[in-house]
Amino acid sequence: MGRASTGRGIVAGIDGSDSALGAARWAASIAHRFGEPLYLTHVVPERPSGNGAAAHGEQALDAAEAVVRAARPDVVVERKIEVGKPAQTLVELSDTTRMVVLGHTTTSELQSMFARSDVVHTVNHAHCPVVTWRGDPGPSELDGAPIFVGVDGSRLSAKAIDHAFEIADKAGAPLTAVHTWSEQSTLTYGEGSRFTDWEAYEEHQAAELSESLAGHREHYPDVEVSYRVERGKPDVTLLEHSAHAQLVVVGSHGRSTIASALLGSTSQNLIHHAMCPVLICRS
Repeated sequence: MGRASTGRGIVAGIDGSDSALGAARWAASIAHRFGEPLYLTHVVPERPSGNGAAAHGEQALDAAEAVVRAARPDVVVERKIEVGKPAQTLVELSDTTRMVVLGHTTTSELQSMFARSDVVHTVNHAHCPVVTWRGDPGPSELDGAPIFVGVDGSRLSAKAIDHAFEIADKAGAPLTAVHTWSEQSTLTYGEGSRFTDWEAYEEHQAAELSESLAGHREHYPDVEVSYRVERGKPDVTLLEHSAHAQLVVVGSHGRSTIASALLGSTSQNLIHHAMCPVLICRS
């Protein structure tokens, strides 16, 4: 079991959109749970097209701060206006922070292949977990509703488990670990798969899943944990669960934007279609 987080503070990217306001409120709730400061951050370009860029940034930060203080007056809030490219700046800030929280991307998966998405770029290159907040019907703040984490046995999946347990513990929320499988992903795929007892296979996988998380259960004894081994694609399965979750947690291999879209990356699909906030970690 690894250490979930090394940075401190929660960075909320503020761009003046309604989605960013929702992300700021959600970020305040997790800052409250962790007892850490919230950094409301707006990025202005190095060569702004007009003189109103800084003024617009201050207005956006004013709105975000008002939302945060109304929801969580006990959270320490700092405002920052950074100069540079939004995605690059957020990636740099991610090197020393616990988490970056952003509003949802406004580009489609197809558009993200050809037009740079700041959200997608940040997710793929950040040094800490990134949450993309998706509201309506997603929750406005962290609470005791279920959290789901995708588990595939990889190193990044293990990191996702670390973060999922840590957040579930802070939130007092139940955690469901989800492992998916298909006939193509098993050693029994082929002619012999017709004679495989898939029910027994699922039971075996569930037992292995439970065993692999035993160390986390010992470290977080107050977290109620359940396990689901389901037949299907991970992105489709987790998208279905997002309708009943307050947060979905996954690891990402950080592929390029084009490769991720072409390969049907689970994290990319969740970013664009999940019905609740999504936490994606690469480290």
